[in-house]
Amino acid sequence: MLDAEKSRERLRKSTTVSRRPTARKAAPPVQDRALQTRQDLLDAARRVFARDGFELARLEDIARVAGKTRGALYTHFANKEDLFFALIEEDIARDTEIYVKQLTPESTFEDRVKVISGHLEELLRDRKRMLLYVEFKMYVLRHPTNQKRLAELHAKICREGAARKLDLIPEFSCQTDAERRRTGGNFGATLDGLALNMYFDPEGLTAEDVRRRIQQLVHEQLLRQSIEEEAEALVSK
Repeated sequence: MLDAEKSRERLRKSTTVSRRPTARKAAPPVQDRALQTRQDLLDAARRVFARDGFELARLEDIARVAGKTRGALYTHFANKEDLFFALIEEDIARDTEIYVKQLTPESTFEDRVKVISGHLEELLRDRKRMLLYVEFKMYVLRHPTNQKRLAELHAKICREGAARKLDLIPEFSCQTDAERRRTGGNFGATLDGLALNMYFDPEGLTAEDVRRRIQQLVHEQLLRQSIEEEAEALVSK
C-alpha cells in the first residue's frame, strides 16, 4: 500500500506543469519610449488636423487620440505650430528619400524633370497633406502678428530640410538661400493653386491639365536656373 502511494506521488510530480514565474519582458530604454511617444503624437496630430482642420484642432484631442496625457504632449511640443513644423520635417525627410533613390549624378535634364514632376503629382494626390499646408498658411494670414515669425520659420525648416534633396539637382545645388526660398515659393504657389482648384472643381481642372502644368513649371524652373548660371559664368569670364 505504501509503495503504491509512493508511485502515485512520483507520477503526480512528473506530470505537474512547473509553475515558475514568467520572466517579464524587459522595458524598452527610456530614449526609445520617448521617441515612440513623439511619433504617436505626430501620427495623432495628422489625424486630428485632417479631421478638424488646423485652427480648430485641440491639443487635448491630439493627446487623447495618441493615448497620451497633455503633459506628455507638452514634453515634446510647445504648441500646435510646433507640431505642424515637426510634420513638415517628417514629410520633407520622406520626400528626400524619393529623390535619393531616383536621382544620381548621371541623371539627365529629362530625368530630373520626370522625377520632380512625378513627385509633385504624387503630392497633389495627397489631399490631406496639401489641405493642411494651405490651411496653415490661411491660419497665419488670419493672425498677422505672428506672420513674419512663422513665415521665416517655415522657410528655414523647408530650406534646411530640402538641402539634401536640392543638392541632387545641379540646377539648384549652387543656389543661395534666398534663391532657394524663391524657388520654393514658385513651386509652392503653383501647387497650392492647383490643389485648391483641383479639389474644388475636378471637372474644371482635369488630371491631364494638372500634369501638363506641373511639367511646364518644372521645365521652366530648371531651364531658367541653367540659363542664369550660364550667363553668370560668361560675365565672370
